[in-house]
Amino acid sequence: MARLSALAGSLLLVCLGTLYAQTPQASCTFHTYALSNNPDVFVTDVNNFGTVVGFADFGKSASPQFRAFILYPDGNTVYWVPSGAKMSRFGGHNNQYAYTGVYVDSSNKSHAFVSRGLQNFTAITRPYGAIPAGVNKYLSVVGSYSDSNGNSHGFKRYSNGAVVHLNYPGAVGTYAVGVNDSGVIVGFYKGTDGAEHGFINRNNTWAKLQLPNAPLSTELYGISNAGVIVGQGQAHAYLYANGKAKEILVPGSTEVDVRAIAPNGLIAGMSDNKHAFLASCH
Repeated sequence: MARLSALAGSLLLVCLGTLYAQTPQASCTFHTYALSNNPDVFVTDVNNFGTVVGFADFGKSASPQFRAFILYPDGNTVYWVPSGAKMSRFGGHNNQYAYTGVYVDSSNKSHAFVSRGLQNFTAITRPYGAIPAGVNKYLSVVGSYSDSNGNSHGFKRYSNGAVVHLNYPGAVGTYAVGVNDSGVIVGFYKGTDGAEHGFINRNNTWAKLQLPNAPLSTELYGISNAGVIVGQGQAHAYLYANGKAKEILVPGSTEVDVRAIAPNGLIAGMSDNKHAFLASCH
């Protein structure tokens, strides 16, 4: 019986290996960066010029532990923390250098915002508790929030402050993450099956997208103006275009997370949690 179990396990591994082998690898050119002071890196967005934003984790002994960063194409890193803030993070960034994000002040009050540069800030007060993510050239912002019962919902906020709530039909929770200049939104939802499924929302019409070999967790993070999508499928990074998915692998890295795609298709993410990368892929 033990020999049969071992054989069955070996056959399962072979079958899984065959499944993953059937997913082609994207052909990419990479530029990899380490942030100053070597924190853990969490990329959230990138623009056409290769400027990457996100937040960095300096460890529990640091104050503040989490700090928003801007990583420029030349490798220069700027950390942004408002005076007295206990944490900060950027969620989105566009070609006009508008930012979205959140910071927590010294009184533990959370402030969500969209800004033009790092001076002209507009508070995002609706929906309450918003965590803004992607922003397009029209300053339309997408993100998520939790209601009083702890249930997650997506939202789209227009530049005039009007808000549309996004709930995938029948979902337990909805998370909107990326938006392109045509207003197409991507993200993921938690289904009644307990799994995460990717979604595309175009003109309030929903479509589901499940990445290869990822029945339990597909998370979509960004969409270019040409409709190329990037996301994660159970610890694998993918780009999806023209109905086909390709895996993104960073040479020499054991863990790859793709988190953003610019309007022109430039891709950004993290490798081994310590490095940010830019990639041109096809």
